[in-house]
Amino acid sequence: MKKLLVSFVFCGAAMVAVAQRAKVSSADEALSKKDYDKAKADIQAALENEKTKGEAKTWYVKGKIFEAVATDKKDASQALEAFEAYKKALDINAKLPEALLEMNQRMFNLYATVGNAGYGNLNDQKWDSAFVHFRDAFNIAEYYNGKNLGGSIPTDTSMTFYAGYAANQAGKKDEALPFLRKAADLQFKAEPALYVILAQTYEEKGDNANWIKTIEEAKAMFPKDKRFNDMEMIYYSKTGKTSELLGMLEKKMSENPNDFQTILDYGIRVDNLANPRSDGKEDAAKPANYDELMTKAENAYKKAIELKADDATANFQLGALYFNRAVGFNKELNAMDSKSLNTPKAKELQTKVTGLMDQALPFFEKADANFTAAGSLEPSDKQTFESCLYALQKIYAIKNETAKVEAVKKKLESL
Repeated sequence: MKKLLVSFVFCGAAMVAVAQRAKVSSADEALSKKDYDKAKADIQAALENEKTKGEAKTWYVKGKIFEAVATDKKDASQALEAFEAYKKALDINAKLPEALLEMNQRMFNLYATVGNAGYGNLNDQKWDSAFVHFRDAFNIAEYYNGKNLGGSIPTDTSMTFYAGYAANQAGKKDEALPFLRKAADLQFKAEPALYVILAQTYEEKGDNANWIKTIEEAKAMFPKDKRFNDMEMIYYSKTGKTSELLGMLEKKMSENPNDFQTILDYGIRVDNLANPRSDGKEDAAKPANYDELMTKAENAYKKAIELKADDATANFQLGALYFNRAVGFNKELNAMDSKSLNTPKAKELQTKVTGLMDQALPFFEKADANFTAAGSLEPSDKQTFESCLYALQKIYAIKNETAKVEAVKKKLESL
């Protein structure tokens, strides 16, 4: 009787195991019919049984079920649960036949679902959630790519940038940095903001080597974006290396005396050195060699215009140099009390303001004509054109040329 009882117990255990494996099969079948509730209930029953909860197939089917729900409902949490189930299946049996055949597409589905949830949060400016989802998506890709199962999830350069951007916006700057640096290493070109944020991060950390490296990368990739010239000026100013910069620029100019872009670039940089701005973009104190730098900038702009008379930017820059000097003298004039306005000093300042405005006007008008003729403009050129129009409007208003003020106003409105 004892032997019969033992045989009966063994037989009963075997029948339970078979029954639970049948639950795995019925869960798989329910999944094929998109009966997700039944599929989840059956696979949960199999996972609660001692005989089947340790089998790779059980976890793999769970992964399939949650993957399907996640894909249908665009649910990142379900995708992450599927990911954990697939990981468990591979931990139990790294050579599970189904995994070798199907896992590449399945992992990509999870990666895409979680990543898209990150983009959704990004659009809603939910920075922290966006970063977490992007990070989780990259964790899925990193895990799968490290398994060598015959496929891989390629690096998404855009998502790499946006992961860093979201983390930075969420105040997680240390976590943002590796993503931003990787996006730069991958030469992500869609967003100049990458290099602005990265350079600012290195500046805040006091990492001068990577700060200037990032600025140089940005200038090479976005040569028309003036922000990076400004950032370079800030770098050399803050690190006390303006003389080194001038030496480099003048050497380059002497080697390329008739290269328009080299001459114009030199003029802009020297102009910026003469007129530094604080972090808040206000005018900072002028350097001791202000007049010398301004003369060098003026001569460079004139040379650039000799080489390329119709260049809108070169004409704008020379006009702006005269205009900004006029604004400086006008500030001095406005600071005088009423009793001083009839003094020789006041009259001298007024003469300087009027003379410099007159000098600036033809160059602004030339820039206006050439920007207008160009039609479609790059964002940086559009910004320069806008500045040109504001300056023209100011000069025409001072000269009481109302019709011209209105014409410029219409152009500004169209921008």
